Amino acid sequence: MRKKLEVNPKYASYDMLKQLYQTEKDVRLKIRLLAILHFFEGYTSLEVAKLLHQSDSTVRRYLHRYNKAGLAGLKDIPHPPKKNILTNDELKEIDKALSSSPRNTGLNFSNWTGQLIVLFVKNKFNKTIALGTAYNILHRLNYSKTRPKKTDKRVNKETLENFRSELNGLLESKDEDTVIVYEDEAIITSEPTISSVWSKKGTQTVVKTNTSGSRKRNVIFGAVNPETGELSQQFSDKGNTENFKSFLK
Repeated sequence: MRKKLEVNPKYASYDMLKQLYQTEKDVRLKIRLLAILHFFEGYTSLEVAKLLHQSDSTVRRYLHRYNKAGLAGLKDIPHPPKKNILTNDELKEIDKALSSSPRNTGLNFSNWTGQLIVLFVKNKFNKTIALGTAYNILHRLNYSKTRPKKTDKRVNKETLENFRSELNGLLESKDEDTVIVYEDEAIITSEPTISSVWSKKGTQTVVKTNTSGSRKRNVIFGAVNPETGELSQQFSDKGNTENFKSFLK
């Protein structure tokens, strides 16, 4: 049978501790006071632990601290602020590295992660940081995790502007017998999806991709007449000019 633990009565009476418990605002100190009150009432450490949803060793530690120093023993001891592991110059080096691909620093990966920052700091400065510290650095340097914007490397801005100008001219000059429909294609492809990456807040990473190649895909052509709401669609294995003309017919 375990020895019953007793409260040192020299610091305060049961009634005094109960009054302190009722007026205390700090939640953690309130729980510790309640533990001492339960010990005063004759509960064992296992019973107190169950009542407070704490471990047996935790409530026994509360009692030990109270018996040694009274109410002061239940209060948290302030710790001095931690010294920064990395200097401001080293943080600037990390910020510079994060602005480009990890491959530019000798790490054979596409996107930065917390683990890669830990490795970079070790390789660059011969310092060891925790994974949590790496993510704190990202937030401190104003980075957030976002999904990159994908753009086709073949897009020509001049061609796009010419198309818009031509379309506006057609809309303005068409007669009553001319029907203009809005058309689009949906592509189901085996192309890998783009994962989220760490980017400066307010910016979005752009990933250039090839839209041509040997990947498998199916195409759905669709068009709608904005005046009547009539919808037309066609499925195809390729989104080429021949299939598009076939759809228009």
